[in-house]
Amino acid sequence: MAGSDLSGQDLRGENLRGKVLREADMSGCNLSGQSLNDLDLSGADLSGADLSAAVLTRVDLSNANLSGADLSEADLGGADLTGADLTGANLRDASLARADLRDANLAEADLAMTDLGGADLSAVEGLTDDQLAEASVDSNTLLP
Repeated sequence: MAGSDLSGQDLRGENLRGKVLREADMSGCNLSGQSLNDLDLSGADLSGADLSAAVLTRVDLSNANLSGADLSEADLGGADLTGADLTGANLRDASLARADLRDANLAEADLAMTDLGGADLSAVEGLTDDQLAEASVDSNTLLP
């Protein structure tokens, strides 16, 4: 399924376990509430996708386009988001605990009540003090 065009599809309830969706076009997809643990979504286009309340622990989202995506209440614990574009994404109430966000773009992302405990934000782009003030960080969070 690498490179597949799944844009605009309702994929709730689909069994994606073990699938390689690297560089897939999943823009505008509905994946809300889906369990997507350990998937390879590197380089995928998930712009405008609904990933609200999805479980994305240890998912490879490196270099993925998540601009404008709804990730509210999603669990991205331990996810690889290096180089991901999260411009304007809704991450309200999401968990990015221990996630790797180096070189990710968080410009205009909603980080209200987002758990960034232990996350690597050391080389993140577009992150403002106001965004950080709304999020939850801990002593293990690597800040820019």
